[in-house]
Amino acid sequence: MNKLAIFFHPYFSDGGVERTNLGLAKGLIQNGYKVVFLTTTYTNHFLEEIKNSNIELVSLGDKKVSKTIFDIVSYLNNLDDKKIFFISCQYYVNIVTMIASLLVKNRKNIKFINAERNHYSEFTINGGLKNKIIPYLLKYFYSHADLIIANSQETAQDLSSLINREVKSVYNPTINKRLDDLKDEAISEEWYLEDERDTIIGIGRFSKQKDFDTLIKAFYLFNKNKQYKLVILGDGDLRYELEQQIIELNLQEDIYLPGFVSNPYKFLKQSSLFVLSSRYEGLPNVLIEALYLNTQSIATRCKSGPKEILLKDDRFLVEVGDYKELANKMKNVLANPIKKDFKLDRFQYENIISEFIKVIEE
Repeated sequence: MNKLAIFFHPYFSDGGVERTNLGLAKGLIQNGYKVVFLTTTYTNHFLEEIKNSNIELVSLGDKKVSKTIFDIVSYLNNLDDKKIFFISCQYYVNIVTMIASLLVKNRKNIKFINAERNHYSEFTINGGLKNKIIPYLLKYFYSHADLIIANSQETAQDLSSLINREVKSVYNPTINKRLDDLKDEAISEEWYLEDERDTIIGIGRFSKQKDFDTLIKAFYLFNKNKQYKLVILGDGDLRYELEQQIIELNLQEDIYLPGFVSNPYKFLKQSSLFVLSSRYEGLPNVLIEALYLNTQSIATRCKSGPKEILLKDDRFLVEVGDYKELANKMKNVLANPIKKDFKLDRFQYENIISEFIKVIEE
C-alpha cells in the first residue's frame, strides 16, 4: 500500500517540535512511507537536513493558521494516495486541522492524527482571550480526530481528562544517530574558548515558556565568586528583554547569548551543568540529551515531561519560577555530583519509531 505521512506544522523554525518531527519523518521513510512537511512559513535552520532526508517541503504561503483551512482542504483533495496519515502538531493547529477534516472529499482515505508537544497548561500561563477559548474548543473539535498522541504520559493523562477521550502516549525519538555524530565535535568558537571558566548551560527559544529570566536571576545569586559562565543557546522574541536583564544585573562578562547554533551538543557535553527552567513543556528533548551526554542536570517540576524523564527524583527538580531554590540546587548539585541510571532506552530512536508506527497504524 502507498502510504503518505503529512506533518502539518506552520511556522517551521528551530524548535524541539521541528526536531522531533524530523526524527519521526526519517523513521517513517526508512519504513516505506513518503513524507511531506506542510507548513506556512519556515526558516532555513533545517532545510538542508530536510532535503537530504528526502522529505518534501510544501508551503501554503505566509498567512495565519486560521486562514489555511481551505488550502489544506484543496491540498488533500488533490492527493490520490491510498492511505494518508495527516499529523498536525500542537493545539491551535489541531483545531484548524479538525475543521478542515470536515470538508475534505476523500476523508475515508485520511487518518487525522493530533500530535501534542506541550502540556495544555500553556494556555493558563500565556494568558489572553485566545488562550482562554482554546481549551473549550479542544473538547469539541478533538472529537473529530482519528487518533490523539501526546509525547509524555502526564500530558496524555491530563488531556484525556479534559477532552474525555483516549490519548495515546509516545515519547520522542531523542537519542539517535545525529546526536551521536555531533556530540564529539570540537568547540572552535572563540567567544567560548577565550573564557576558560566552567560552563552552566541553558538551551531553547527565548520565550515566556522557557523562563530564562529565572535562570539568569538564579545564576546571579549562585555565581557571586564569578567562577562560572552561563551560556544560553537559542534565540527568539524575548532577546532584548534578556539582554536588558543581563545589563541590569551587571552580568555582561558572565553570560553569553550566541544565538542559534547548528550543533548544541558539543557545548552541552562540555558543560558542568544543564538547567531547564521552563514554565511548561511536553517532553523536553534537550533534558534527555543532556542526561545522555552525562551532563549534570536540573529541571523545573513543570507540566510535563521533566518529572518523567528524571524519574521523579527531587534531587534534580525545583519549583517553577523559584530562582532562590534554583540557585541553591545549582550549588548543591555542582558540589556533590549525582550519578543515576535514568533508563534512557525509553527515548531510543529505534524503539520509538517502532512504537509510533504501531500506534498510528493500529
